[in-house]
Amino acid sequence: MIYEKMNITQVYLTLADETKERLFVAKYQNQTTYIQLFIEECLRKNKFNIGAFNRLVFEEGGDECDDFKIVGNNALPVSIEQTYHELDSLLTSRGFHNYFVRKYLEGFRRFDSHFKTTFESYLSPLLDEKYNNELCYEKKMATKRLKNYRLQAIGSYSKDTFKLILNVYEKNKLINSQTVFECEPDMFIVKYDLHKIEISDSVVSVFNKVREKTLEINVSEMI
Repeated sequence: MIYEKMNITQVYLTLADETKERLFVAKYQNQTTYIQLFIEECLRKNKFNIGAFNRLVFEEGGDECDDFKIVGNNALPVSIEQTYHELDSLLTSRGFHNYFVRKYLEGFRRFDSHFKTTFESYLSPLLDEKYNNELCYEKKMATKRLKNYRLQAIGSYSKDTFKLILNVYEKNKLINSQTVFECEPDMFIVKYDLHKIEISDSVVSVFNKVREKTLEINVSEMI
């Protein structure tokens, strides 16, 4: 059977250790979200289509016998060394960041070896440049011009939090910035609770996935 090649659009880092509690695994995954989103952005820009899969799953402690065998919804598992115990000795966000980046690159190194690709060498300098200063990933969620002002809603992921930030610009000068929503950096929570953001001349409204209004901010409070 011939399968159509797909673009790689998602890359996950997770734990295969079944002895760990579900909350521990979820926290591990959420702490890597801000790195995952940047890597996925880089991959989407270049439209890498290598096989009949669009998701890579790098598993600490995964079974090598299952490597590179498509499972579930077009996912390709790649096992990496189980070293998460090192996290217990890390004290800074930069330390955690360096650990997670190392594990992502380890996964891509094994992927490169199998498929004769160059993802590790492509992504490593981009990650260094992106996170040289701030350890977060930001994406524009909505924007609107209001006379002499521009109001912009930004979603900001870091290791421990997701923040919805409203920025007000007068020309290109930032004149006000407020965090109006905060939660753990779980993409599923964010995509459900902040499914759509609408900015009118008078209010900023946030709707969840079932179209319930979860937040409303008066523009007059920002400008």
